[in-house]
Amino acid sequence: MTGSVLPGILVLLPLAVGPLPQPARTITADLCNGGSVEIPVDRNPAREEPCAVKACHAGSCRKRFDLAQ
Repeated sequence: MTGSVLPGILVLLPLAVGPLPQPARTITADLCNGGSVEIPVDRNPAREEPCAVKACHAGSCRKRFDLAQ
């Protein structure tokens, strides 16, 4: 009888422990005024944007460095 007690306890161990906690899908940030903000975490990979052939440029032209100075 004592030989069957230990396997019986091992079989019932998952019932005693219960389900494991799920990983959080949000980040909770506490604010200075006592409130909190929940930021959802997206587990899906970001979409890749198509590569632009032409590089970005500012709205105004840059000044060229004068080598004579």
